[in-house]
Amino acid sequence: MELINPWLAVIGIIVMLVLLIIPLGKKSAYKAGKKVANIEIVEQTDLYKKIKRRYNIVNISAMGCLLVAVILACIIAARPAKVEQINTELRNRDIFICLDTSTSVDKLNLDLCEKLKKVVKKLDGERFGITIFIGRAVLLVPLTTDYDYVIENLDRLSKSIELSLKEEEEGYEININSEEYETYTFRYQGTLIDEGSSLIGDGLASCLYNFPDLEKNTERSRLIILASDNDIYGTQYVSLEEATDLCKKNNVKVYGIAPEEVVKEGEYIRCMEKTGGSYYKYTSDKVLDDLVKDIEKTDTSVMNKVDTVIYDKPEMLFGIMIFFIGVYFVLSKIAKR
Repeated sequence: MELINPWLAVIGIIVMLVLLIIPLGKKSAYKAGKKVANIEIVEQTDLYKKIKRRYNIVNISAMGCLLVAVILACIIAARPAKVEQINTELRNRDIFICLDTSTSVDKLNLDLCEKLKKVVKKLDGERFGITIFIGRAVLLVPLTTDYDYVIENLDRLSKSIELSLKEEEEGYEININSEEYETYTFRYQGTLIDEGSSLIGDGLASCLYNFPDLEKNTERSRLIILASDNDIYGTQYVSLEEATDLCKKNNVKVYGIAPEEVVKEGEYIRCMEKTGGSYYKYTSDKVLDDLVKDIEKTDTSVMNKVDTVIYDKPEMLFGIMIFFIGVYFVLSKIAKR
């Protein structure tokens, strides 16, 4: 147990002692009642001595209780607390998932989201983030260790993709005024432009620069899981070649995965491998398992993070203070009898 603001207790106790000492130098003036002469005889009786002795004991005890209560109040004001140093082990690795959320990659993205939810649940101290793109990239989840929040957003993406597949295969119509429509459009918010789809170079470059302290903190292990069919429609600001060059320059490995129908597969493979990552063609769930295993094998170091946690502990002292205040009032009444 220690005091967070000990100076408050010191100041309070000093002020209290000063107030106690000051009245001692003055004799209380006679103010009320009737003057009685020749009380010496009464003061010598045993009954008077007994009553006075009891009064002095009760009065001193009452003042002692009040003094203790005031001291406890000063200590409580100084914030008694238990301070603990918690040493947390963090894995020094950042993982970004970068998803092309155009409809041509729906089946792959749906399965990948389900697989990644299991991966996220196994993480311990590693940071995870999500970027999605179609024509424009959107940072859906910044790098975080709040895995519940990550899984929540993966769930929302999965539900959005499921509705898209349902609409496509069954001719299902979605009411634009329903909550279902909000779920359906979740992946489109901010990612659509008038002319452009699957702009993979722009999406990857945007994802890369969502890593904080990219150039300053070069010791962290960083990787991107990129899912796209590389079927570009429109004009990119950054090509896939240029984006992967930037990843290589910043020591970020890219693990690319594509559906069975992929455009310029050779270029896609070469770009992934030059970053130190790998390429996976989605033909079965085993491919996703291989992707996850390879990611788990990537280099990671361990950092120790020390957090100071303060637990306020005023309860016991407050209870004792209330007890002494109660005793003071009882003794004060007894002293007046």
